[in-house]
Order: sequence, then C-alpha cells, then structure tokens
Amino acid sequence: MSAALLIAPLKMLVSVLGTGVLPPGATTALADAESTLGAASDESSGTARAVRAGWYGDGGDAVSAVAAELGNADTAAARSGVDVASTIETAAGHVRTANTALNALVDSFVTAASAVPAAATPAGLAVLIPLALDHIARGVQVIQTAQTQLDADTAALGRHQAPAEVVTTEAGGPTAATAGAEGGVAITLPDGSTSYAPNETAATAVRAALSVRGTPYVWGGTTTDGFDCSGLTQWAYHQAGVDLPRLAQEQDTAGAAVAQSDLMPGDLAVWSGHVAMYIGNGQYVETGGDPVGVTPLYTNNPGQSFEGFYRPRT
Repeated sequence: MSAALLIAPLKMLVSVLGTGVLPPGATTALADAESTLGAASDESSGTARAVRAGWYGDGGDAVSAVAAELGNADTAAARSGVDVASTIETAAGHVRTANTALNALVDSFVTAASAVPAAATPAGLAVLIPLALDHIARGVQVIQTAQTQLDADTAALGRHQAPAEVVTTEAGGPTAATAGAEGGVAITLPDGSTSYAPNETAATAVRAALSVRGTPYVWGGTTTDGFDCSGLTQWAYHQAGVDLPRLAQEQDTAGAAVAQSDLMPGDLAVWSGHVAMYIGNGQYVETGGDPVGVTPLYTNNPGQSFEGFYRPRT
C-alpha cells in the first residue's frame, strides 16, 4: 500500500470542496444593484406621486399603489443585491480557507511520509497508517467547520425573498397581487404603499403593531414599555379584541394555516421560538432583539424551525 493511496480520501475532500475562486465579475451585477436600480425606484416613486396628484378615485388609487410598490420592490431588490453579493463573497472565502487548510494537510502528510524508510513494509505501514488517519480526521474537522459557516451563509441568503408579484388585470389595468380580495380593508404602510387586510380586525392589529415601531425589545415584554416577539403580536391583536396565546410557538394554535401565496395582512409567521406579523407587500412587523420595526418577508431563521403561516381566528 502506497502513501498516495493512504491519503487519497483527503485528496478527495479537496476535490469535492472546490477552490472557492469565483469567476471574474460573478457578483458585480449584484454589488452594483443599488446604483442601477436606484433610478428605476425614483421613477416609480415619481409616477406614484404624479398619479396621486392628478387622478382621483379607485382607479387612481390602484395605479398609485402599484407604482409605489414597484418603487419599493426596486429599492428592496437593490439592497438585497448588495447583501447577497457580500454573502456570496463571504461564502467563497470560507471555501478558499478550507481548501488551503486541506491542501496543507495533504502536503504535511506527503512530507512526513517521505521521511519514513521502507514505507511499503509492515513496519513502514505501522507508522504511515496512523499518520494518514490523523490527517484525514483533521481534514474532516476542516470540512465540518466550513459546513457550519456555509450553513450560516445559506441562512443569510434565505432572508432575501422575492417581493410580492405585481400583475395586471384581464382588462389591462394594473393591480397588486397583495391587494387581497375585493372589499379588503386598506392599510397604508410605512413605505407609503397600500395593503389590504381580510377584515377590520386584522387591519386593526396591523395598525396597532405599526403604531409602536421603535419600541425597544425586552425579553418577556408585553407592554408599550418594551415587547418581545410574541408580546408584540399578542398586544396588537388584543387591541383588535382577539386574545392570542402568550408564547410564539403556541400562537399558531389560535388560527388556521395558510400558504405563503395566500398571505394577507395580520397573518402570523411562526417559528419554534419566534413570531412575526405579516403586514402585506412582502413585509413583516416584528421585534426579536431589535426594536419593533418593519422587515422583508423571510422564512429561514438560523437555529429555529419554521412552523408555517397562520391566520388568527377573528
């Protein structure tokens, strides 16, 4: 048995891992998204303002809402592009670091093996085999560390979801996919866009949660002096006359499961240790370490399992 055969598993790890070297310009477009989409966002925002100023009634409101949503989508995509580019570069760096460490282990074994006399003899193999096993075990540790880092990178990428789709009606008039069913209750969101809750109760809960933006995060907090994640959603729905369970992982029991494609303002996103309220147009209001604020829709939350979306019974 040769030294090369003994270290073959380590070389296979090097081959499977890859180099982590990105093709030239691989993240350029994403990194430049903030500047390239900025003009589109400004144009959409200008359109929304112009429509609001000169077109009154339901039709004007609908067009203005879509224009505003397009601008928000451009802005969100631009910010996400920069973050995604950074995360990709970070992940590639983790792979490069692991690749360098694995190659160093291969070189270390080859150097050590070359110093063993009569390597193919039983005496030589008695030295080489434990040495190879030690280097392979260290290589596995390198891979495990890289896997943990890449899992975190994947979770970071998972927070960037596509914005709510903007579609057109059969008659050709623009409308937002998040507009909800006819007769929904309109809610003006902090970014100036409009979403439509299924009923006044859900709308009241959303407005209540948005009214306390900036309130500090306090573990166990249930009042306007400070909220934790489930304290916020419980308080907001209490303002609408609905009592939710206290714990995040129990608030799904107070409603019916809904698909992500059917989300409406007031629905809750529940994880094994966190809950957020959907407010429409691809956004949550939540707190979880940071003050109460609006965040993009996501489902991946590192260290927690996603339980699903739920609509409280009202």
